[in-house]
Amino acid sequence: MRDPIIVGVDGSERARRAIDWAAAEAELHDLPVRLVNASMLLVRDGSLTEEGYARQDATRTELLEEARDRVLRRAPGLEVTTDLLAGEPGRALLDESENASMLVLGSRGVGGFEGLLLGSVSLHVAARATRPVVVVPLTAPDPADAPAEIVVGVDEDSPAGSALDWAYREADLRKARLTSLYAVGGVFGAPEQQVGEGLGPSPVLAEHGSRYPGVQVSRTVVDERPGSSLVTASERAALVVVGAHRQRGILGLGLGRTNHTVLHHSRCPIVVVPEPERS
Repeated sequence: MRDPIIVGVDGSERARRAIDWAAAEAELHDLPVRLVNASMLLVRDGSLTEEGYARQDATRTELLEEARDRVLRRAPGLEVTTDLLAGEPGRALLDESENASMLVLGSRGVGGFEGLLLGSVSLHVAARATRPVVVVPLTAPDPADAPAEIVVGVDEDSPAGSALDWAYREADLRKARLTSLYAVGGVFGAPEQQVGEGLGPSPVLAEHGSRYPGVQVSRTVVDERPGSSLVTASERAALVVVGAHRQRGILGLGLGRTNHTVLHHSRCPIVVVPEPERS
C-alpha cells in the first residue's frame, strides 16, 4: 500500500496553496492524498453541547469536502480521502505522519488548526516528524508555474544525506536542475569567486550524482550566512530542501538557526527532511 501525502486543511488561503502543491506532487509521484482537519474542539470532553459538537463536525467536514473538490479539479485521477482528527493539532499531525510519504502544511492558518503559525504547530511538526515535512508559504508560485530548479542546502562538513537523496530523486522526477548551495558564512573572509576557487570537487555530490546521472547539478558556493543565502535562492526555486538532524537524548530534531530562518522567510515551499540520529 502506498503511503499518502497528508495535507493539513483549515480553510485558509495558505492551506489552499498547500492543497494545490500536494495535488501536483501526488500526481507526479502517483500517490494518494489524505486531507485532514484537527482541533481540540472535536474532542468530546464536555466543553461544548452536542449541538455545538455537531456544528463543529459539519463545518469542518464541509471544509474537507471543498478541499477534496479542489484536489480533484487539479488532478482528477487521484485517490483522495478525508478525515477529522480530534486532538491537539501538532500531536495529531505527528501521529498521522507516521503513515505518510510526506506531510504538507501551509505556513500560517486559522480555524481548524488553531495556532498554526510558523513558530508553533508548523515548527513543532517540522522538528519532530519522522517523514519529510513540506511547508508552503503564501508567496509560493502555482505548481504549474514553478521554476524548473530545486535548491538543496549542503553543509559539506556534516552532509545531510537524506536531504540530498530526496532532492536528487525529486529533481530526477521533475527533470529539474538541482542547485547545491554551500554557504561559508564569511569564514574565508573572501569574495564569492575566491571562496569557490579555494574548495575542491565535492565528494558528497559526486556520490549522489553517480546514482542520478540525468540530473543537471550546479554547485554554488557563497560567502554568506546559510539561512539568508537559501532565502535568496528561494526566489528562483520550485523547492528548497534542507535536512534536520536527530540528536541522541534530545526530543525531536535539531532544526537549527538556518532551518528556522528558511521556514520563516522562504518564498517557495520548503522541504524539511529528517536525518538519521547522531550522537
